[in-house]
Amino acid sequence: MKGKKEFSENEANQIRKLVKQKLLASTTEQKGIRNKIRDLKFYFSDFSEKKGYTVEDFEQLIRSGQIKIISVESLIKSESNEVKRESPKKIEVKTNIRVGNIEQKLFAPENFKQYSDLDTEILESTGFYCLKLKANSILPEKYQNILDNRKMKFIYIGKAEGQTLRERLDQEIEHKRPGTFFRSIGCLLKYSPMIGHLKGHSNQNNFKFSLSDTYEIVKWLKSNIELSIVKNTGSFEIEKELIGKFCPLLNDIHNPMKLQELKNDKAKCRIIARG
Repeated sequence: MKGKKEFSENEANQIRKLVKQKLLASTTEQKGIRNKIRDLKFYFSDFSEKKGYTVEDFEQLIRSGQIKIISVESLIKSESNEVKRESPKKIEVKTNIRVGNIEQKLFAPENFKQYSDLDTEILESTGFYCLKLKANSILPEKYQNILDNRKMKFIYIGKAEGQTLRERLDQEIEHKRPGTFFRSIGCLLKYSPMIGHLKGHSNQNNFKFSLSDTYEIVKWLKSNIELSIVKNTGSFEIEKELIGKFCPLLNDIHNPMKLQELKNDKAKCRIIARG
């Protein structure tokens, strides 16, 4: 067997999307799309000798049990083992919190919602939040390829400590105040900061986007991102463990798989902003 027979719902959605694209693509384009499908470890030839296949063929493999869509809890265990193998250093966090309860709630598929549909009661408390792409949403190709090759598809994990989740997400999603995540997602989406606006400032790092570009970034986030939020009134030390374990795409602190590509893109943005 060349590939695998267990996939997360996110991986299955990516396969469905790519199969649809392949059926509509030219012969030249199909090769690249097939490679993306194989990067997800799906090989139709593992299950059938039929030449060519459709989304319905993929769905039939799921219905027949030849392919399984596995839960996030199973992925958590698998990803934890994978990170231990790939991580350049071991991250040790001492905490008395029941980490499993936070994990189970934060990464449960049913807990991910549109920004406008988040639980208002939880939003008024402190806690943790996690961002991921909606089904059928994609990032620019460079970053989407990286995400496609990861088992866990989370974009960002953060905490609201000393402020409510609503206040924190107003910063992250609405950009009511500048923040590291917003600068990262802006760079990822290929927006450039205002030219020279940091010139003469003591802080030469916290670049900003124009009002029109900021509006477009906020609109993209609300259209393409789902969030999960969990109330927490105890210690927040487990944020380090969660980031170290699940390696979200845009976290660059406590992340053993932080992206050099993102670091480079943000450096270019700083150069532009410094004029």
